[in-house]
Amino acid sequence: MGNRRMGLGRLETLLEAVDRDLDLTNSTLTDCTITTDQYATFTGGVQVTHAVLTPAASVTMVKATHAGRICTIASTATANDEYVLPTAASVGESYRFVWSGVAADADDILFVAGSANGLTFAGGLLDFDTNEAGVAGYVIVYPGGDDDKLTLTNPQAFDITFTALTTTKYLVSGYAMSTDTASAFGDL
Repeated sequence: MGNRRMGLGRLETLLEAVDRDLDLTNSTLTDCTITTDQYATFTGGVQVTHAVLTPAASVTMVKATHAGRICTIASTATANDEYVLPTAASVGESYRFVWSGVAADADDILFVAGSANGLTFAGGLLDFDTNEAGVAGYVIVYPGGDDDKLTLTNPQAFDITFTALTTTKYLVSGYAMSTDTASAFGDL
């Protein structure tokens, strides 16, 4: 038999056909994507590092950098810092925002679509007004049918998740605490 060379394409085809478990003990996967339509089980857990967002007048969220992570916001840079949510690439894409400041902020935080009517919201937000006593101090805030903006006035604490129900509609869940006006959904 002679020397038979195997092309890269043939080698890839053969490797893809291998149906066995891989022992990746002490292995490092760098900048890889694992795609499956099957349920995945991780017995050792999965650690995802949080993203610290730098306060600015406008911060654009990017799937590769921010999706599936806790995005911390410690302060505001302007009277109305906005965090621009992207059109989702797929259903289930999520963005979680958590206040990491050490006190209430006197400015507002807005979560907005990239353009007017670019996104809509569903779900709701449990809102606490810490200056109010009794039942008036907490309400559930719901979006309207075409709202594409959520405003937090003078935030004191919050933990809000936006999960894509469709590529243009996010489910909003979580809570917000403020020393002022209740959070509000609205239009750009």
